[in-house]
Amino acid sequence: MSLVVKNVTVLRGGRPAVEDISFSAEREFVLVAGPNGAGKTTLYMAILGLLPHRGEICVEGVCGAERARKIGYVPQVIRVEAQATVWEYVYLPARFRGVKEAKRAAEEALAAVGLTHLRDRPLGSLSGGQLQRAAIARALAVGGDVLLLDEPLANVDPQGRIELLALLRELKRGRTVLMTSHELTLPTNLADKILLLNRRLIAYGPPEEVLREEVLSRVYRYVRIAKTPAGYICVTEDYAHPH
Repeated sequence: MSLVVKNVTVLRGGRPAVEDISFSAEREFVLVAGPNGAGKTTLYMAILGLLPHRGEICVEGVCGAERARKIGYVPQVIRVEAQATVWEYVYLPARFRGVKEAKRAAEEALAAVGLTHLRDRPLGSLSGGQLQRAAIARALAVGGDVLLLDEPLANVDPQGRIELLALLRELKRGRTVLMTSHELTLPTNLADKILLLNRRLIAYGPPEEVLREEVLSRVYRYVRIAKTPAGYICVTEDYAHPH
């Protein structure tokens, strides 16, 4: 359940969207942070093999296009199939992808996110937090040894955030989880490591090493850091230094 990214560069319009990114993660939770436009989603697309890139990306030692079969992905914008039930949304992708025992995988994924009791509900009737849980279950069912979550807290109410963060604490056991965020306010006490990105890799390491003013000021113009019993909480305004 390891992810290795080595010297990865993605060009868009002839210019680097991300440039020379290298890091590795194994059975840990990585918060991928940085301002809007830092290249977080672009990095995900490269890991998934959906964007051409220079460099090497491997999941569990698989470095070609086949690595995508080991990755579960939850996009920032979740498309809701109008007539689909929660069960259909989670089970059918696993079946079509050829997952062994797809039905069992879907059942276990729904149980893991606490949505078994809503399996027959239409997707369109779910709250924002429930929809995120369904999307995570879908990613787990197709074989998410490595999970890529793109801004999962963005469209969730405060109570839904609390519940989703509790779920993520459980999911990070036994797998590698990457979660993007343009702000560092809530999830930092969840992360084993923080990858600070602004087209280039600014810093990568444990929260206590990355959440320092001298590091964050390389990306954010305004920084305030506070320690709490729950962990480090960093409050930033989303303004990046001009290039």
